[in-house]
Amino acid sequence: MAADIWFDDNADEQDRPAQRGSLSGYVLCWGLLLFLAWAPVPMGSNRAIFWAMNTVLVGATGAAYFGWLGQRGTAPRVSLGQLAPLPVLYMLLALYLIAQLIRFPVPGLDPISMAPGATLWMLLRLLTYGMLFFLVLQATRNRERFNLFLTAMLTIGTLHAAGALIMLRMGDTLLGYEKWAYLGSATGTFVNRNSFATFMALNCCLGAALLIRPLMERRDEDYRYDYYWLRLALAGSAMMIVMAALVASQSRMGALAAALGTLTTIFVALLATSRRKRTFFAAAGVVLASCFAIGWLYGEQLLNRMLDVEESWSIRAALYHQVLELIAQRPWTGFGGGSFEIVFPTVHAPPVGTDRLWDKAHNSYLTLWSELGVIAGSLIPLLLAVIGWKLFAAFRRNRRLWLPAASGLGCLVAIATHALVDFSMEIQAVAFWLVAILAAASAQCLPRSTNT
Repeated sequence: MAADIWFDDNADEQDRPAQRGSLSGYVLCWGLLLFLAWAPVPMGSNRAIFWAMNTVLVGATGAAYFGWLGQRGTAPRVSLGQLAPLPVLYMLLALYLIAQLIRFPVPGLDPISMAPGATLWMLLRLLTYGMLFFLVLQATRNRERFNLFLTAMLTIGTLHAAGALIMLRMGDTLLGYEKWAYLGSATGTFVNRNSFATFMALNCCLGAALLIRPLMERRDEDYRYDYYWLRLALAGSAMMIVMAALVASQSRMGALAAALGTLTTIFVALLATSRRKRTFFAAAGVVLASCFAIGWLYGEQLLNRMLDVEESWSIRAALYHQVLELIAQRPWTGFGGGSFEIVFPTVHAPPVGTDRLWDKAHNSYLTLWSELGVIAGSLIPLLLAVIGWKLFAAFRRNRRLWLPAASGLGCLVAIATHALVDFSMEIQAVAFWLVAILAAASAQCLPRSTNT
């Protein structure tokens, strides 16, 4: 059955991703992979200096790409028209951030933003994400490069997971320096264990998709089946390492987000095949074996944290109540992008601890609504929802697209779940990885154009 196979040589031409395997495309692809490998290293790129560096790196790559297109007189592989309505939503968000910075020549009419510097940084980060999304789209429109890109991302994520376990075992350090938070938990190159757990959750979804892929291929008509056991072993080993790092982070919602994202990935894959029992039991066997082994090694501390959830939730609920009070003060305009740390002290009171700085709302949706208002603040969730719908709609039209659809939808579910109780989506390295995965998945699921 053709629907059982991702790489189907008998697919109609209109269903095939573009096949321009040019050297320049591979150069762009590897350059983006190197950037994605770098982004988590400096504390998850969660400092202004790294925001600036990453903006320059992505901007320079974009300038070089457009310069190359201009020299050749060719159009991008993926046009903006194929992305509708994403460019419109993206531009509305960027324009609103600019509007928050404007000082109107009217007495008494101050800029909307209470923290113009933070709002400008948010605008620059948004532009960086947009350029990265566009570049990954172009690099992974080719089917072989898409396959390379996903495999390389899982490899990079596995190396980060292994590094986190090594650092935890060898002195519990952060890049060789003494940690000042989350002692006893794996954080890798991140400061916060929950952000690291979300990063691992994305890799769990990729691992599940790449673990299932050989199970979906037939013995006949596919030479890649010769490497069936090797590919299965490599994907399974990578997933075990990633899951070990995830559990060692002791992040409760990180573990739940990873579980939901991985189950979504497996569920979408099962919809694409008639071999549901074989695929399910093989994938579930690897995952369950990994869970038992990892739970025996690292699970006790995570289980203890699960038992303490009631106490931590009472504080979190009080925090959310105060953030809602903040949103009610400016429900339509917000206080300015990136301003939460500045404005939250105006409503901060016990029982939310006053002995620490609450610079995050621990709910990315509430953060967006407090900073941008409930309308503009809903644009980012809407953007992600539209991407998810496009992936699912493409999968319904063509079951051969299960791999990009399953990967993208699984990662979306993981991120959306964890964003309910934490701020991992606001950490730039995590955002970069989500953007890259969704762009690669979208590149395969977008309709054809005359330029591709």
